[in-house]
Amino acid sequence: MNSTLVMAPKKKSSRVSWARLDPDLLRIISKKLFDIFSFICFRAVCKRWRAATSLSDPPRQFPCVIDWPKGKGKLDDTLRVYSVNSDRTHTFHVPDARFYGPSDGHMLLYECDRSLEECLSFLNPLAWKERFVPVDVPVNNVDPIRLGRNLIRNDEPALFYKDDEHHFLCFWQSEKNDWTEMTVPFIQTVAFYDHKFFFAEWGHQNKRVGVIDETTGVLLSYLPPPSDDFYHRYLIATDDGLLAVEMKDGMSILPSLVNDLTKCQFEVFRLENYPQNSHWIKLSEIGDLMLFLDKQNGFSLKASDFGGFKGNCIYFITFGSKFPKRGYEYVIGRFDLESNRTERVPAPAWLGIRKWERRAAWFIPTLN
Repeated sequence: MNSTLVMAPKKKSSRVSWARLDPDLLRIISKKLFDIFSFICFRAVCKRWRAATSLSDPPRQFPCVIDWPKGKGKLDDTLRVYSVNSDRTHTFHVPDARFYGPSDGHMLLYECDRSLEECLSFLNPLAWKERFVPVDVPVNNVDPIRLGRNLIRNDEPALFYKDDEHHFLCFWQSEKNDWTEMTVPFIQTVAFYDHKFFFAEWGHQNKRVGVIDETTGVLLSYLPPPSDDFYHRYLIATDDGLLAVEMKDGMSILPSLVNDLTKCQFEVFRLENYPQNSHWIKLSEIGDLMLFLDKQNGFSLKASDFGGFKGNCIYFITFGSKFPKRGYEYVIGRFDLESNRTERVPAPAWLGIRKWERRAAWFIPTLN
């Protein structure tokens, strides 16, 4: 009996070339990435992926923790950025520089040996772009701050500095493409809201909130404080109004809190009826908002803009003793307003090493 062998036709491969994905689909995928570092790697895959995305339209960036050497010549001159969202650390080397801290996606630094004239600049460590500060700003008695004038672009750094007996606020204005300086009191915290600067002064005697016009720099008024014990405080601008945050029971972010982080609790207030009948009301919840605090700055984001995160909470960075061990460490805490409880947020081991030689703060990287 004869048999005939019939060959089955070859099936077309169902494999899809990743390099030929539809540009619209690539843009959707890029928006789902964990952070801006993953976005940079995504664009580096091939020309088609790079063409489908734009540097001006990265995914929303959840705040990172950045740490930097306290002074020049401390072991190494590196910036370490920890992405809370992806649980990854990224390191940037900037030789021979003195760092002061972050502001709007930039680091304020003084490059000591680049020129004979002393000068400061804000460096974007991702885009490697530098913006020089006006030459009249001294290299000492200066502190970078986050104003949040342009939350979308996140590229308007600012700083405080002291010259003789006066204090100044210096900030970049994109619409003018130039720096603006104005005389201010000795400010502890400041927020940009409704085209005005709201600030709280340093000192136990000056428990008040001042208001300065953005355009003229004129002091408009003083408002009463949210509470009688408004000393360890933050002012934060949100879409729903101006918030004031303070430590409960007059506590401050001190070393002892690391040993028992659960003692660290906060109270939140919102400014009502400004400017006719200004007063503060205490809030029991802040809804979808997440507040971020460190030693000097505070800002807000919406949890709904980030997958896997819950609102109605405060993330904060503090430091303290490793008792009974020797040394100090930085830690990240999360305070839940609903349960009124604080928990420790996982962080890399290096964040707790040599605290006396390095500093740490919240940082939102940008490509602008």
